[in-house]
Amino acid sequence: MKNKTTDIYEMLDTLSLPVAAQRFAELSKSPEFGSYTALQFIREVLEPQYIETLNNRFETNLRLSSLINKGALAENLKTGNGRIYNDATVEQILKFHFAENRQNVGIYGVTGAGKSYFLSACCVEACRRNYRCKFVDYSDLLDELIVLNRQEDLNKYRKRIRYYARIQLLFIDDFAISRYSEEGIKILYHLIKLRDDLGTSTLFSCQYSPDEWGNQLSDEKECYGKLDGIRRRLTTGFTVLIEKA
Repeated sequence: MKNKTTDIYEMLDTLSLPVAAQRFAELSKSPEFGSYTALQFIREVLEPQYIETLNNRFETNLRLSSLINKGALAENLKTGNGRIYNDATVEQILKFHFAENRQNVGIYGVTGAGKSYFLSACCVEACRRNYRCKFVDYSDLLDELIVLNRQEDLNKYRKRIRYYARIQLLFIDDFAISRYSEEGIKILYHLIKLRDDLGTSTLFSCQYSPDEWGNQLSDEKECYGKLDGIRRRLTTGFTVLIEKA
């Protein structure tokens, strides 16, 4: 490498841009070095570092999301292969404007319709776009919070429910798959209300329509008010009904 470029290489390396530094060293030694315009050269040096940074960020987001089906692809969320979608609505959802607009997304369909795959593919795409995501099973989520709520250390419960409330995009799979007592519904109401207050978005899959939640979430009459509050808050935004062809 020529002495007049050594300091630039060292600056890139010191700034923790090793890929850019390596690319700079390669270009500086190449016969085409003098043929680049300033903008072309800057782009050639920075683009590999930029791509690596995006890939690393995506992998970190995906790992922290706890998603199991990391191979789900957003490009598969279109009518075909035995599935019928509202393609225009799906296209809008995949732009993720709903997250900025403090809206939620409900994915409905019968068992085996592909709801979990849809949710997983959305989670993968959200991680790619650098949203902070968490993918949870409905029963696992409530069981965890119920156990914490019953412990003497109330701070642990509050800390955990605040954690779930602040997640930018919370993905809840198999919503309403199990009935809970008033204790569980109170916790669910608390979580959904906190998320609504904070403006964070919830994406969920469910095999029951919202007008059935009163029977499916809980069969205790004392829960009516909380159930209505949950339904009212969660159903603001987009609805996708997946049908089998």
